[in-house]
Amino acid sequence: MYKEIIRKIVLLLTKPEVAWPQFVKEGCSNKQILKQFCYPLMGVASVLKILQEAIFHRHPAYPIHVLVVHGLVYFGSLLAAFYILQYVLKILMQKRYAITPTKEQSAIVVGYGLVLVFLLFIATAVFPSFFFLWVFYLYTAFLLWIAAEEVFKLKVEERGLFVIGMTFFMMIVPVVVYGLLRGMMPNLQ
Repeated sequence: MYKEIIRKIVLLLTKPEVAWPQFVKEGCSNKQILKQFCYPLMGVASVLKILQEAIFHRHPAYPIHVLVVHGLVYFGSLLAAFYILQYVLKILMQKRYAITPTKEQSAIVVGYGLVLVFLLFIATAVFPSFFFLWVFYLYTAFLLWIAAEEVFKLKVEERGLFVIGMTFFMMIVPVVVYGLLRGMMPNLQ
């Protein structure tokens, strides 16, 4: 399973013009994309966050249940972002392009479009001081540019708002949800 995930990540990052048509041909459902791609990456990010905090931030006044809650918040923020972004995509496509995306289309675009967010959450869980890696997030715009053509058949002149809007929301939503969840638990800071 992890070999397939790594293969998909490498294909998305190196040849998105090949990856997106392949994902569309697979025709995976929302649940399949979550189970076979998103959940494992969310889980790895959460476990690495727990380990990072246990190794580098552990002191006697910092009990183990706090570490587990931090990992769950990490996982929950990524999961909530997935569903919020599916809703945002649906609204954007209906209002701007008069296209109602199927659940499969929105799961493909959001699930695989979040690949850089997953990787950046994993990287910052392991190396928190490497926050500057978030500059690589801008590659998401190119991934979405290709996805707009392959998944929704949008012409070049129609893709601008889709790419800018979804890139912005894919960057902001996971971070805002994570901040909100952490803010709701002030005693665990």
